[in-house]
Amino acid sequence: MQHNVKSKNKEWLEIENSILSDLEKSRVDKNSKLREGSIKLPFPYLSIAKGRNLLFYWDTYYTNLGILFNKKFRHYAQSAADNLLYLVEQLGYVPNSTEPWGLNRAQIPYLSMIVKELYETSEKKDKVWLKSVYFTLKKEYEFWTNTNSNRIEDHTTSIQGLQRFSHHATEKEMLDFYDEIAIRFNFGKLSEDEKLKLANHWLAEAEAGLDFTPRFENRCSDFIPICLNSNLYTYEKNFYWMVKELNLSNEPDWENIAEVRSDLFNKYLWNEEQGIYLDYDFKNNRHSKVPSVINYYAMWAGLASPLQAKKIVENLSLFEYDYGVTVCKKMRHKHIYQWDYPAGWPSTHCYVVKALDKYGYKTEAERIAIKYLDLVTRNFYNPKPEQVFDPETNKMLYRTKGKVYEKYNVVNGELYDGEYASNEFMGWSTGVFLYLKNYIDNL
Repeated sequence: MQHNVKSKNKEWLEIENSILSDLEKSRVDKNSKLREGSIKLPFPYLSIAKGRNLLFYWDTYYTNLGILFNKKFRHYAQSAADNLLYLVEQLGYVPNSTEPWGLNRAQIPYLSMIVKELYETSEKKDKVWLKSVYFTLKKEYEFWTNTNSNRIEDHTTSIQGLQRFSHHATEKEMLDFYDEIAIRFNFGKLSEDEKLKLANHWLAEAEAGLDFTPRFENRCSDFIPICLNSNLYTYEKNFYWMVKELNLSNEPDWENIAEVRSDLFNKYLWNEEQGIYLDYDFKNNRHSKVPSVINYYAMWAGLASPLQAKKIVENLSLFEYDYGVTVCKKMRHKHIYQWDYPAGWPSTHCYVVKALDKYGYKTEAERIAIKYLDLVTRNFYNPKPEQVFDPETNKMLYRTKGKVYEKYNVVNGELYDGEYASNEFMGWSTGVFLYLKNYIDNL
């Protein structure tokens, strides 16, 4: 498929201007209406949609990418980070979301990356702020790595030094969660114990941010994930940088801690035969059966050797299609998942571009970035399908032109409605569009 960047520039600019003109409409603050049981955040931020006072954790990283270099909106990136830091201080972790349904679990950690990018792109390098947040970030890191009995969640695995996803839901919350996801999936008739066992794994999968995916074979708690351990490695590398930047003493040897994780990660998660990283099933001592584009997290973090990176890039065709990259290799599964073939998400395209660029694969990075921009553009001007039945709302959803959406189909170039209908979406959808347009503009 050929991409004419010059012919697209006008359309991309029009979409960029539309996004920027609408961003302020998604602003919420402590006085905005909250769903009952939600956390009231102290600082204003840009939500996922107009009137929705809801902050997702990992979405924030990608939302921020689009406004870091925009003088008008950059302060929202700072206040969103400060809201996440506030949550760590209040709860000891950052929840999946600030609405009540997302409080019984965290979400894949990104806060150290958010902090580092804010600091490095700021005109004033505020070391006082960086020092205060360093100690807050250490509290969040402890949430993920704590092996003591006072831990909030159990992220331990049989391989000391590598973590897994979990949750801290009560039995009632687990059964409520089961009832919610049973709308999307036909689980059949289960006993209460079976429902609890299923909910335990699927809640952990929700903490991964990929709700839901075949990656973990419906047993997320039994797997050491590529993404979580890549990000924790990045935390350790970022802590090493912060200690040097702040000239701190009597701090952990973060460089050595990161090296230990790197060695374990490559020992257990690298699959030489397939030439990619795979999530590791520590219960059965084997790799996941489902190859995933998530293995680009390891490249983004810098965990892959040049030779490993070369093999990963050679296998990009497992996930790349005419309109972008999908989440998992095309395979047959019992259920239809939204984080699977043929779905293409904003975050997926973003970290694949970042990973490719980091290892010098500029041509591939440019190609993937352009595919995402084109995919958004197609559906901005002519969204397909124009209408769809949404099982979650039990209503028909009618699409209008001039909107950016949550998820796309990278095979046919349309919107992807797996699990539930693809909705109009700001947040990371618009953030990644702005970021990747800027990436292409500056090549």
